[in-house]
Amino acid sequence: MSSTAALGPALTAPGNGRLFFAGQLTGVEGYTESLGTGLLAGINLARVLGGREPAVPPPVTMLGGLYRYLRDADPRHFQPMNANFGLLDPLPGKVKKDRKKELLAERALGEMRAWVAAL
Repeated sequence: MSSTAALGPALTAPGNGRLFFAGQLTGVEGYTESLGTGLLAGINLARVLGGREPAVPPPVTMLGGLYRYLRDADPRHFQPMNANFGLLDPLPGKVKKDRKKELLAERALGEMRAWVAAL
């Protein structure tokens, strides 16, 4: 069973909003990706225990893009995923190829700062 079929909202077990998963169990591959999902699971467990709703980073951030992939990938063709720029929403308008990754990273950093501030 792939993570798309086995994960509930915000990396939880289906039907149990207090049981969170992280790392390779979620379907990510790599040390940084595992650390990111662990951090997200920890943040959300603290939020749930404090009576708040889980939070998910915006999909224009790498962690948000990975989360979206884990939740939305077709379970029949699911493959574990590393972080990559293809997970992020495209930039609006036409962008020079040599600036694309830099602009994606700048946008992600701004959105992640805003998301963390709102936590």
